[in-house]
Formats: sequence, C-alpha cells, structure tokens
Amino acid sequence: MIVAIFGVLLLVNRQTGGMFEGLFIFVFPIPLVAYSARYGLKSSLPVLVCTVLISFLCGTITSNFYAISEAIIGVVYGSRIYAKKDMTHTLVIVVALSAVSELICSVALASLFGIDIGADITEMQNMLNTMLAQAGVDTMEGIFTYDYLKRIYIVSVGFLGAIEGFVVYYLSLQVLRKLRYPIMKATPLFEFYPHRITGVIALLLQFLYQYTFVKPFSNETLQNVTQTLGICGMLYLVFFGFYAVLLIMNIYLHLPRAVGMILSILIMFIFSALLPYLGHAYISLGLH
Repeated sequence: MIVAIFGVLLLVNRQTGGMFEGLFIFVFPIPLVAYSARYGLKSSLPVLVCTVLISFLCGTITSNFYAISEAIIGVVYGSRIYAKKDMTHTLVIVVALSAVSELICSVALASLFGIDIGADITEMQNMLNTMLAQAGVDTMEGIFTYDYLKRIYIVSVGFLGAIEGFVVYYLSLQVLRKLRYPIMKATPLFEFYPHRITGVIALLLQFLYQYTFVKPFSNETLQNVTQTLGICGMLYLVFFGFYAVLLIMNIYLHLPRAVGMILSILIMFIFSALLPYLGHAYISLGLH
C-alpha cells in the first residue's frame, strides 16, 4: 500500500508536467515515515527498495532523485521514531539530510539533469550589472563577481534544503500525531551535544571549500561536489556558532531571551566569518 501511494504521487506529478513537484517534495516522505515508524528500519528497507524501483517506472529523470532522497529521509525519520530516539537529534538529522540532498541535486548533479549553473549565474550577473548601470553605479564588476554569486547560489540552495527539512519534519509529525503514533517529547536544542568529530570534519570541509576557490579543480564535477560538501560543513558550523552566541548572551550577559536573539542575529550578519570557528569550538573544543 505504501509503495502504491508513492507510485500514485509520482504518476500524478508526471502527468501534470511537474506542476505540483514543489508540493510533493513535502509529501513524498510521509508514507515512508508512517510505515517505518510502525515497523522499524529492518522491515522498511524492502519497501524503500520498491519505492526506488517504482520511481524509475513512474517518475521523470529530474523527479527521481528528489523522490528517492525524500524516501530515504522518510525511512530514517520513521525508524528513529520507532526506536524512540531523541526527537531533537531526529530534527537535526532530517534537516541535514534534506539540505545535503538539495545541494547534491542542485549543484553536484546539475549537469546530469541538463542544468547549466554557470550560464544561470552569468545571466544573473548580467541582470544585476544592468540594473546597477541604470542606477548609475560604476562598481558593478567589483560588487557582483561570478565567484561571489556562485557562493550566494550554493548557500541559498543549502538554506532552502534546510527549510524543506523543517517543513517535512513538522508536517510528518502532525500527521503521525493525528494517527495516534506514540511520539517522544523533544529535548531542548541547548541540551543537544553533537559528536566532537563532526566539528572537526566540518571544519576540514570548510577549509577544502575555501581552497577550491583559490585553486579550482580542473574536473568540474569534482569541483561542484567538493564545494557542495564544503558548504554543508560551513552551514553546520554556522548553525552551532549561532547557538553558541545565544548561550553566551543568556549565561554570561544574563540578557532576556528576546534581546539575546536579536543581538545574536545581528552578530551573525556582522561577524559571519567568525561563526564557523565559534561553532567548531562549541562542538569540538568543549565550549558547550
């Protein structure tokens, strides 16, 4: 039944020319979440294999990867509910998987889907330069360079994937609660202790990301994959760096939570280059 529901969603998306693909991205994980939350990871793996196979029969080339990645996220999400894992950890995992899948599909595998990111960024650059020229600004090339716009593009794609992960998490959670699934209460995010090695790996990926801008690889696919992993590591560190600033505001400065939140957001934009290193200290050096 779960495979049939998944196949119908793919078929409807295909017959409508992808009109509802943006909506179905949030719906694809729900059948797998419900099944794996009821029966666990081991019983869900055959269902996952069948959904992957049916995606090639009923989906399109561009929608297959989204469908498969969302199915994997659904199985991981539901199996953690079945195993009664902490829901805060589950939220972080779902958001991270969603951001990574969006980055891989939009950046690393763009050429396989017939998408020329370089041409899109160049067109964006030309449009911005034209707008600035009409406004009488003479420093167009120095402001919006190709590398700068490419970084903005990658960051925005990763952020979009993270937002999708949040929506998938809470939408699936509401469906499961309506179906009266037993859901564990989430612990506060301030009590979440990520593994120390993840901070080291994320910092190394960020350094590798910076290296690719100084000395790009000759292989375009390798360059895109490396930058994708690097931006994932950077976003991971920035996320926990922001929480480190929040804790500093609450514990050392004893500011009200609303004031601390506003100041933390301002610091995130003003001192954005320092946040990844603060996040590394938060995760790996015992700052938490």
